[in-house]
Amino acid sequence: MVTPGQKSGVVLTASGLGLRKGKADILRDISFDLNAGELTMLVGPNGVGKSTLLSLLAGLNSPDTGSVTIAEQNSSGWTREEWARHITLVPQLSQMGFPLSVREVVELGGLAHSQSVVTLRDATAKALSDWDIEYLADQEVRLLSGGEQQRTQLARSWIQVHQAESCLWLLDEPLSALDLRHQRQCIQRVQQLKAEGKAVLMVVHDLNLALRYADRVLMLSCGQMTADGAPEQVLTAEKVSDVFQVETRLEQGVLSWI
Repeated sequence: MVTPGQKSGVVLTASGLGLRKGKADILRDISFDLNAGELTMLVGPNGVGKSTLLSLLAGLNSPDTGSVTIAEQNSSGWTREEWARHITLVPQLSQMGFPLSVREVVELGGLAHSQSVVTLRDATAKALSDWDIEYLADQEVRLLSGGEQQRTQLARSWIQVHQAESCLWLLDEPLSALDLRHQRQCIQRVQQLKAEGKAVLMVVHDLNLALRYADRVLMLSCGQMTADGAPEQVLTAEKVSDVFQVETRLEQGVLSWI
């Protein structure tokens, strides 16, 4: 589903994004489009700016140079609440400062949208079921395991991204705390969104996962985009070895370090 104003399936356009911290360039000249019905995976070593880039796309921070455009409107023309109705972010670390229950955290996903109490209650119940956390609904989220907290945050965002205006799901290492079963569940939910015409940008460290499931891979290194294309074009042994500084081989479609 492409919202009015989008051209040729383009959901978001990042143009020349740059960000500095003191005298250091955190990001430099980052440009790409994100397309409807496409899963894009963002890869790169630790500390190269992947989470920072997602925060710019989500409107949580402003770039020093360049722009982010959605529905043909620059992010500077949106309030944070308006941006939240179009883009949903699941950050890498989601620390709760208040003793909220799992149900209450999930309900927060509906606050960016006008919903009746009944609609929000039904959406919350479905999200709890979709992410296999119904049995945790009344427990305090801060007392849960890392994986259970991650699924709670995914369920919260699941409500938001299913609203009519939401067209982009940003996921920052969503699989890092999940066991094998729930990693598979997360990938299935992403594929469901793709089928609905939404765009998904996911940060991952498992390059073989990107080879198998991504429609497109963005490779970030030292704050710059070093590759953008189909997984088999970006995740070659040569490029991975160069960017990650470890000798790598690709055999029968599987990457491994030597």
